[in-house]
Amino acid sequence: MKNLIAAVDLGTTKIVCTVGERTANGVKVIAYSEVPSKGIERGRVVNVKQALMSLAPAVKAVETQIGKKVNQVFVGIAGQDIKCVSPAPFQIQREEADKMITQPEINDITNRMYDSPFEDGYKVIYAVPQSYNVDNYMSVKEAVGMMGKSIVSRFKLFIGKENSKQLIKNVLQMDRLGLIDLVLEPVASAKAVLTDEEMEVGVALVDIGGGTSDVIIIQDNIIRHAGIIPFGGNSITEDICIGCGISQRQAEKIKRQFGCCFSDYADANQTILIQGVGGSNDKEIQLKTLAKIIQARMEEILEAACWHIEQSGFKDAIRSGMVLTGGGAQIKNITNLANYVTGMEARTACPTGYTIDETSVDGAKTTAASTAVGLLIHGFQMMENEAISCENSVIEFPAEVEEDQAESEVAAPAETRKARLSRWGRRKEKEAPRAEEDNATEDKRNGKSKSGGLLGGFLNGANLFSNNFSDEA
Repeated sequence: MKNLIAAVDLGTTKIVCTVGERTANGVKVIAYSEVPSKGIERGRVVNVKQALMSLAPAVKAVETQIGKKVNQVFVGIAGQDIKCVSPAPFQIQREEADKMITQPEINDITNRMYDSPFEDGYKVIYAVPQSYNVDNYMSVKEAVGMMGKSIVSRFKLFIGKENSKQLIKNVLQMDRLGLIDLVLEPVASAKAVLTDEEMEVGVALVDIGGGTSDVIIIQDNIIRHAGIIPFGGNSITEDICIGCGISQRQAEKIKRQFGCCFSDYADANQTILIQGVGGSNDKEIQLKTLAKIIQARMEEILEAACWHIEQSGFKDAIRSGMVLTGGGAQIKNITNLANYVTGMEARTACPTGYTIDETSVDGAKTTAASTAVGLLIHGFQMMENEAISCENSVIEFPAEVEEDQAESEVAAPAETRKARLSRWGRRKEKEAPRAEEDNATEDKRNGKSKSGGLLGGFLNGANLFSNNFSDEA
């Protein structure tokens, strides 16, 4: 049976659910669904019920595509409260200096960083080693295999509000989903769109989402800095609403169809006609005017990205320029504006060719899919690095739900679906003892062995990935 994993990108404007498998040509995305998002603002879950109502149909859509039930997922985490900090160097003294430093020793140092204390409800989300000093050897990239009495480690810590994780878990649990791992969204996007050469020589990735824009700097294959800009594509849409006096729906539509990031490239003689709202007169909007509104906000995003690059201390190490991705990177002429504002070479990127199998579904080959696809790549890398098997465990989906209520499930609220499945499970538990007693003799006579289906339940430890999907009956 194929090894499959699933991922969910809980975005401000959309929720994306993907399923992938490992092939000889890399990660192949075999299922992709995207639905409008509610209950999430600037990358954070603020209304669990609304977020759940958006997540449920996205998950159901990929389940229909693959013919299996998704049980566990990788999820991206972002939000304007994510911060990058550089703690004081962490030092340990080894008892046996003449023995080689092992990977478990280094892992233990990294794990300790997750217990670093922070105020105001912040917790470490991601700890990234920057370098090690082993006795008199300074700024060593890889300490495993060396010998020494002292190890001094330098880290970058990415911290966020502790309740952010819990809110995400609440949404997943209400849709009967288990959380495998939380991944910083710009880290996931980087895995999906950056080349090995770019990450080696130095690159700045700017992922322009709906509510926030993420910046991540990678040099020498090490994450050096990450930052969150508290506005993205939604801010552009709002600016168009105000500047043109039209509805948000109309603003989003003309942004996608006619938007241009650089007013110098917009045709001053071309106009678009917007239907009036509530009986008001139709409006004519010049493409030049539209472009100026978009350019003003996009310049602000790019200038904020430049500020993060300056703060990182790695500006001079970014030798391969800037890479733009995310839904906001689909607006025309964005690379021209990025070159102009930042002075860097820029390109737009989506998950194709060198990062995923070319036979992946088309939905995964857009800039808007970068985070979701990157979560799948991260998942397979995690499994390989930790030598964990993800061989699928087959769980019978209840026939009465599958056959009698499949159509209504697609549109039904997730709470209803959960309650129905829960009632089914309780009823089966109450019936099981009597069924075993009544049928034991007949089973024995017919040479049958008992093999009941189990709905739900997640495996731990070495079997963490073994229960990500279940075949539908």
